[in-house]
Amino acid sequence: MITHDSAGPPAPPTDFRLAVPEGWERIALDPERWPHRIDKLVNRAFRGTAGTPQLRMNVAERLCEQARAAHARGGVEMYLSMLSVDGVPLSAGLVVTLLPAPAGGADLERLGVAKGAAGEDVRMVELPLAGPALRTRHRRVPEADDPDGNKLPVTHVDFQVAVPDTEAHLLLSFSTPMEPLAEALVKLFDSIAMTLQWMA
Repeated sequence: MITHDSAGPPAPPTDFRLAVPEGWERIALDPERWPHRIDKLVNRAFRGTAGTPQLRMNVAERLCEQARAAHARGGVEMYLSMLSVDGVPLSAGLVVTLLPAPAGGADLERLGVAKGAAGEDVRMVELPLAGPALRTRHRRVPEADDPDGNKLPVTHVDFQVAVPDTEAHLLLSFSTPMEPLAEALVKLFDSIAMTLQWMA
Protein backbone atom coordinates (compact mmCIF):
# COMPACT_ATOMS: atom_id res chain seq x y z
CA MET A 1 0.00 0.00 0.00
CA ILE A 2 1.31 3.48 -0.90
CA THR A 3 0.89 6.07 1.70
CA HIS A 4 1.20 9.79 1.16
CA ASP A 5 2.65 12.17 3.67
CA SER A 6 -0.17 14.60 4.28
CA ALA A 7 2.06 17.01 6.16
CA GLY A 8 2.59 20.17 4.15
CA PRO A 9 5.51 22.57 4.33
CA PRO A 10 6.21 24.14 7.73
CA ALA A 11 3.88 27.00 8.55
CA PRO A 12 5.56 30.37 9.08
CA PRO A 13 5.22 31.96 12.51
CA THR A 14 2.13 34.04 13.12
CA ASP A 15 3.73 36.41 15.61
CA PHE A 16 6.84 37.13 17.66
CA ARG A 17 7.59 37.93 21.28
CA LEU A 18 10.13 40.22 22.91
CA ALA A 19 10.94 40.72 26.59
CA VAL A 20 11.64 44.37 27.39
CA PRO A 21 12.59 45.88 30.77
CA GLU A 22 9.97 47.25 33.11
CA GLY A 23 9.47 50.89 32.19
CA TRP A 24 9.63 50.27 28.44
CA GLU A 25 6.19 50.96 26.97
CA ARG A 26 4.81 49.29 23.84
CA ILE A 27 2.92 51.25 21.17
CA ALA A 28 1.16 49.19 18.49
CA LEU A 29 1.68 50.96 15.17
CA ASP A 30 -2.00 51.05 14.31
CA PRO A 31 -3.15 54.55 13.23
CA GLU A 32 -6.44 54.09 15.07
CA ARG A 33 -4.74 53.17 18.33
CA TRP A 34 -1.46 55.04 18.71
CA PRO A 35 -2.84 58.60 19.33
CA HIS A 36 -4.73 57.49 22.45
CA ARG A 37 -1.81 55.34 23.65
CA ILE A 38 0.69 58.16 23.16
CA ASP A 39 -1.55 60.66 24.97
CA LYS A 40 -1.75 58.32 27.96
CA LEU A 41 2.03 57.84 28.05
CA VAL A 42 2.75 61.56 27.76
CA ASN A 43 0.25 62.45 30.49
CA ARG A 44 1.79 59.83 32.76
CA ALA A 45 5.32 61.06 32.05
CA PHE A 46 4.39 64.67 32.87
CA ARG A 47 2.34 63.84 35.97
CA GLY A 48 3.67 65.81 38.94
CA THR A 49 5.93 67.98 36.78
CA ALA A 50 5.75 71.62 35.72
CA GLY A 51 5.28 70.70 32.06
CA THR A 52 2.80 73.01 30.36
CA PRO A 53 -0.14 71.74 28.27
CA GLN A 54 1.60 73.13 25.18
CA LEU A 55 4.77 71.17 25.98
CA ARG A 56 2.74 67.98 26.46
CA MET A 57 1.00 68.58 23.15
CA ASN A 58 4.33 69.13 21.38
CA VAL A 59 5.81 65.93 22.81
CA ALA A 60 2.71 63.92 21.89
CA GLU A 61 2.71 65.29 18.35
CA ARG A 62 6.41 64.51 17.90
CA LEU A 63 5.82 60.92 19.05
CA CYS A 64 2.84 60.62 16.70
CA GLU A 65 5.05 61.83 13.84
CA GLN A 66 7.61 59.16 14.72
CA ALA A 67 4.85 56.54 14.81
CA ARG A 68 3.55 57.65 11.40
CA ALA A 69 7.04 57.52 9.89
CA ALA A 70 7.73 54.07 11.36
CA HIS A 71 4.35 52.76 10.18
CA ALA A 72 4.99 54.05 6.65
CA ARG A 73 8.23 52.02 6.56
CA GLY A 74 6.47 48.81 7.62
CA GLY A 75 6.78 49.25 11.38
CA VAL A 76 4.46 47.11 13.49
CA GLU A 77 5.50 48.05 17.04
CA MET A 78 7.36 50.84 18.81
CA TYR A 79 8.76 50.75 22.34
CA LEU A 80 9.78 53.79 24.40
CA SER A 81 11.85 53.86 27.57
CA MET A 82 9.99 55.79 30.26
CA LEU A 83 12.77 55.19 32.80
CA SER A 84 14.66 57.97 34.55
CA VAL A 85 17.56 58.24 36.99
CA ASP A 86 17.58 61.15 39.44
CA GLY A 87 14.96 62.86 37.32
CA VAL A 88 16.94 62.48 34.08
CA PRO A 89 15.04 60.48 31.40
CA LEU A 90 16.91 57.47 29.99
CA SER A 91 15.86 58.16 26.43
CA ALA A 92 15.89 55.03 24.28
CA GLY A 93 13.54 53.31 21.89
CA LEU A 94 12.90 50.37 19.62
CA VAL A 95 10.97 50.08 16.36
CA VAL A 96 10.07 46.61 15.05
CA THR A 97 9.61 46.52 11.27
CA LEU A 98 8.50 43.77 8.92
CA LEU A 99 10.61 43.97 5.76
CA PRO A 100 9.77 42.40 2.40
CA ALA A 101 12.29 40.08 0.77
CA PRO A 102 15.55 42.02 0.24
CA ALA A 103 16.68 42.63 -3.32
CA GLY A 104 18.92 39.80 -4.48
CA GLY A 105 17.58 37.30 -1.95
CA ALA A 106 17.19 36.84 1.77
CA ASP A 107 20.70 35.66 2.66
CA LEU A 108 21.80 37.57 5.76
CA GLU A 109 25.49 36.81 5.36
CA ARG A 110 25.49 38.23 1.84
CA LEU A 111 23.77 41.36 3.13
CA GLY A 112 26.39 41.57 5.87
CA VAL A 113 29.26 41.33 3.38
CA ALA A 114 27.75 44.18 1.35
CA LYS A 115 27.28 46.35 4.44
CA GLY A 116 30.80 45.57 5.65
CA ALA A 117 32.24 46.50 2.27
CA ALA A 118 30.48 49.85 2.62
CA GLY A 119 32.33 50.43 5.91
CA GLU A 120 29.50 49.64 8.31
CA ASP A 121 30.07 48.07 11.74
CA VAL A 122 28.31 44.78 11.10
CA ARG A 123 28.52 41.16 12.27
CA MET A 124 26.46 38.00 12.43
CA VAL A 125 25.11 36.99 15.85
CA GLU A 126 22.96 34.08 17.03
CA LEU A 127 19.68 34.85 18.77
CA PRO A 128 18.99 31.80 20.96
CA LEU A 129 15.25 31.60 20.21
CA ALA A 130 15.07 33.20 16.76
CA GLY A 131 18.16 32.12 14.82
CA PRO A 132 20.94 34.05 13.04
CA ALA A 133 20.73 37.83 12.91
CA LEU A 134 22.68 40.55 11.15
CA ARG A 135 23.72 43.14 13.76
CA THR A 136 24.62 46.64 12.61
CA ARG A 137 25.72 49.56 14.77
CA HIS A 138 26.18 53.16 13.71
CA ARG A 139 26.22 56.66 15.18
CA ARG A 140 24.32 59.47 13.50
CA VAL A 141 25.12 63.13 14.08
CA PRO A 142 21.95 65.15 13.34
CA GLU A 143 21.92 68.04 10.91
CA ALA A 144 21.32 71.53 12.28
CA ASP A 145 17.79 71.47 10.82
CA ASP A 146 16.95 67.90 11.90
CA PRO A 147 13.15 67.49 11.45
CA ASP A 148 12.85 65.69 14.81
CA GLY A 149 14.62 68.52 16.60
CA ASN A 150 17.52 66.27 17.61
CA LYS A 151 20.66 68.08 18.72
CA LEU A 152 22.65 65.14 20.12
CA PRO A 153 24.38 62.24 18.33
CA VAL A 154 22.18 59.14 18.20
CA THR A 155 23.53 55.60 18.57
CA HIS A 156 21.66 53.01 16.50
CA VAL A 157 21.81 49.21 16.79
CA ASP A 158 19.83 47.09 14.31
CA PHE A 159 19.15 43.35 14.27
CA GLN A 160 17.85 41.90 11.00
CA VAL A 161 16.41 38.38 11.25
CA ALA A 162 14.91 36.12 8.57
CA VAL A 163 11.32 35.12 9.35
CA PRO A 164 11.24 31.29 9.18
CA ASP A 165 9.65 29.73 6.09
CA THR A 166 9.09 33.11 4.41
CA GLU A 167 11.14 35.56 2.35
CA ALA A 168 10.46 38.38 4.81
CA HIS A 169 12.80 39.77 7.46
CA LEU A 170 12.10 41.27 10.88
CA LEU A 171 14.15 44.34 11.79
CA LEU A 172 14.71 45.44 15.39
CA SER A 173 15.91 49.05 15.34
CA PHE A 174 17.18 50.36 18.68
CA SER A 175 18.34 53.93 19.26
CA THR A 176 19.42 56.31 22.02
CA PRO A 177 20.65 59.92 22.14
CA MET A 178 22.26 59.31 25.56
CA GLU A 179 25.87 59.60 24.42
CA PRO A 180 27.49 59.17 27.89
CA LEU A 181 25.44 56.01 28.49
CA ALA A 182 25.58 54.63 24.96
CA GLU A 183 27.77 51.62 25.77
CA ALA A 184 25.59 50.53 28.69
CA LEU A 185 22.42 50.98 26.65
CA VAL A 186 23.87 49.06 23.70
CA LYS A 187 24.41 46.12 26.06
CA LEU A 188 20.76 46.44 27.07
CA PHE A 189 19.71 46.48 23.41
CA ASP A 190 21.70 43.29 22.82
CA SER A 191 20.00 41.65 25.80
CA ILE A 192 16.52 42.57 24.53
CA ALA A 193 17.29 41.25 21.04
CA MET A 194 18.38 37.93 22.56
CA THR A 195 14.81 37.39 23.84
CA LEU A 196 13.19 37.46 20.38
CA GLN A 197 11.21 34.30 19.70
CA TRP A 198 8.75 33.17 17.05
CA MET A 199 5.18 32.24 17.93
CA ALA A 200 3.19 29.57 16.07
